[in-house]
Amino acid sequence: IYLLVSFFLLLGSNVYSQTSISVFQDNLTTPNPMITDGNDMYVGYYYSDKVVKFDLTSPNTPPVDIATGENRPYGLAIKDNKLYISEFGGNKISKVDLSNTGIGPETVISNVDSPIGLEFIGNELYIALEGENRVIKIDVTQASPLPTTVTNASSPFEIEFVGNQLYISERFEGRIVRFDMNNSSATSEVVAQGLSYPSGLASHGKQLYITEAGASKISKISTSVTNPTVSDAVTSSLLSYPSGLLMHNNMMYITDFFANAIYKVDLATLPASASHATRPHTLTAHPPPPPPTPPPSP
Repeated sequence: IYLLVSFFLLLGSNVYSQTSISVFQDNLTTPNPMITDGNDMYVGYYYSDKVVKFDLTSPNTPPVDIATGENRPYGLAIKDNKLYISEFGGNKISKVDLSNTGIGPETVISNVDSPIGLEFIGNELYIALEGENRVIKIDVTQASPLPTTVTNASSPFEIEFVGNQLYISERFEGRIVRFDMNNSSATSEVVAQGLSYPSGLASHGKQLYITEAGASKISKISTSVTNPTVSDAVTSSLLSYPSGLLMHNNMMYITDFFANAIYKVDLATLPASASHATRPHTLTAHPPPPPPTPPPSP
């Protein structure tokens, strides 16, 4: 009996340690937002002021520049073969025609203070405005779209729709709030707090995953309960300052702002509880995460 128990304990330990987190791309330049379109992955290089494209089927192929001269690109969204980019430093939203990237970006709306997260519902583009403490929406079919306030939020960072619920990361408050899109008179409610610079958001199944940049990990909450509990999803010494988050074909992709890398995690390897992975000893460790102060600009 003792040998049998020992065997199952060892087996459980081995399974628990096999969460698959690995490097997808490295030696990048402050990668931040990501979005996929088929097998193409678009990534914003924050301090390089550009957006590049990777081929997911050929990760060893160098990326291609898609848009340059973007003033601190942050959020990305795609609609009708147009790539929409929030320019945090330029206080505007621009777009690029992916069928003809040679013509350069076109301004969609300007004079919006510190835009970050972007999400589409139909023709309406939702935008988190960190500098205006609100989430707005615009109709991109209009020649000169006018912003409409969706809900107020404290320095909103990233946004994610799950059904009729809008989740917003309030990075400086260390929390996630939820807004019921079916009730325009409702106010946002806090669903997770005590987080360390929550940044990127992405949902999969009934879970909302959150990059905690200041804690160098990915956390999660359930989207199927009223009062969810925060738990660890991925902790790894690979992670330094995780920022962007993306789900694609049962893989989780994570941009790490200071490690200048993109990591990937096989969602099938995530156990029900927290999952942990460690860096092989042959690799050089990244520096520890910065103190609880965000980069000079997101």
